[in-house]
Amino acid sequence: MKKANWKIWIIIGGLALGVTAWMTLSGDGATNEEVPTFTAQLGPLQVDVLQGGEIRALQNFEVKSEIEIPTKIISIIPEGYLITEDDIKDGKVLVELDSSELKARIQDHEIDFQTTVATYIDADEGREIQRSENQSLVRDMKEAGVFALMDFEKYLGRDLTAKILTDANLPATGDELDKFAAVLDTQSNTPTDTSALGKAKEPEAKAVSSALAKKRLSVSSERIDFSPFLEGQASGDGAAQQKLRQLEDELLLRKSELSVAKQKVESSERLSSKSFITRTQLELDQVAYEKVTLALKTAETELSLFTKYEFSKQCAMLLSAYRESLTKLERTVRANRSKMAQAETRFQTSKRRYEMQLAKTEELERQLKACTIKATQQGLVAYGDLDAGASYNYSNSIEEGASVRLRQTILTIPDMAQMGVMVKIHESQVKKVKVGQPVLIRVDAEPGKVLEGRVAELALLPDSSSSRYTPNLKVYPANIHIIGDQPWLKPGMNAKAEIIVDQLAEVLYVPVQSIEVEADQHFCYIRNNGKLERRSIKTGVFNDEFIEVRDGLQSGESVALSLPKRANTEESRPEVPSVFPSDGEKPGKPKAKEKSKAVAAAAKPSPAS
Repeated sequence: MKKANWKIWIIIGGLALGVTAWMTLSGDGATNEEVPTFTAQLGPLQVDVLQGGEIRALQNFEVKSEIEIPTKIISIIPEGYLITEDDIKDGKVLVELDSSELKARIQDHEIDFQTTVATYIDADEGREIQRSENQSLVRDMKEAGVFALMDFEKYLGRDLTAKILTDANLPATGDELDKFAAVLDTQSNTPTDTSALGKAKEPEAKAVSSALAKKRLSVSSERIDFSPFLEGQASGDGAAQQKLRQLEDELLLRKSELSVAKQKVESSERLSSKSFITRTQLELDQVAYEKVTLALKTAETELSLFTKYEFSKQCAMLLSAYRESLTKLERTVRANRSKMAQAETRFQTSKRRYEMQLAKTEELERQLKACTIKATQQGLVAYGDLDAGASYNYSNSIEEGASVRLRQTILTIPDMAQMGVMVKIHESQVKKVKVGQPVLIRVDAEPGKVLEGRVAELALLPDSSSSRYTPNLKVYPANIHIIGDQPWLKPGMNAKAEIIVDQLAEVLYVPVQSIEVEADQHFCYIRNNGKLERRSIKTGVFNDEFIEVRDGLQSGESVALSLPKRANTEESRPEVPSVFPSDGEKPGKPKAKEKSKAVAAAAKPSPAS
């Protein structure tokens, strides 16, 4: 019973020995002088907690399965084999796992991986093609805008065109158009990153977009009266000004011709009345006059139509063409951004899939290599997990042909240079144990050796595995580090740990079996003039052998080590019941109930401890 509470058993054993001695003496009619005694001593007293435990390595190198699917063990090194440095250099194989199913998975994955690589390359090239197409489309739309601006400037002149376009909030010059196109060109090749748009900025973005839309609508629906631009522009350099001058010159010429023709007709009429010219000549001059009159009206009509309708219409058409070129440029940019976003999404998706497939390929190759486990750590080979319970290792047995799952411990190589003892402290003793307390360790394999150690770890909560089968048992795992290197120690050896709780310098103490407990009071029997005197005492701390006496006893007094046949005490104790028979009764065994009460009370620590 390596993990039992040794102190309780020793106390019970001592009491049982005392009861047996009393029963023997009462049965044989022995006298009080035959009861063995102990002289109360004054000196140092060591208080400790004795627990059984198991030797374990403080650090273990665990060899686990790294295969994600259940795999069978083809071969494994014998348990207890000592791995040396030469084994590590030679790459000694410790475990070989079945890799047939893993190789089949690698072949199937290779086919999928090649398809993924092709898709990734296609998406990358498609992104570059889309970027080039976007640049070409933007460049074509930009040239169309430049040509529309040139047509407008050709018709009205550069200065007048710039004034009209500035009032319409449009790029007025070639430089402004280049800047506008450059900004749009940059946007066309910038994919839309919707993840970067914060929710806090969405209302602001919608408000700006709405304001721009209203502004464009008001500008595009506003009609411009171009007729005032003809006034005072006779010396302009546009085609409209040139045509205006031609029409005005034509009208002036026709007026001059009409004046000449009129004078000629009047002269011909005077000559015809005097018969200097023929009637036919007169009619010819009159016809020429009518032609000049009609030509004058035609010139006046053409000038009027040009100033009232043709000029404004041509200006509106050219302005509309310029606006449409800018709109097409912006629309092209938006379409390019959409296409670029789609191309970028396809590329990122294929890239992510490629990275995942590549990582899976590397993982499968790593798992294939992990099917052969070689020696990398010196030490003694043990199967399974040394820290796990026996039931766990039984259900997960390690042998050739057995299946192992992912992260299951196949081998454990303990570090023999750092050993310790794992014990479980009963809840009645756990308050006494503190981290750092010294410990004396005795190993069953070497009974004559006493090792030194210290309490390194103490659990805050009880061990759940212990309470699973015995709910009323509460024990707290503690880890004790052994000081020094002990090459002969092996994991799994049974050991007893004596945790030194306190060291008392000068106290009065007696054996624990000499104490009798009744009604929460402690008594002992003192030899006085050949008789045993029952005396009440106050006790303190105790260990497995001795208990401290704080009051009621002097150093050098002899106390009975066993319960006497009859208590011939000088003091009367009529009110205190005893488990021993009275003077008038026949000596015999104590009642079972009273005997169990005495044993339980003796095993219970005193309040002073």
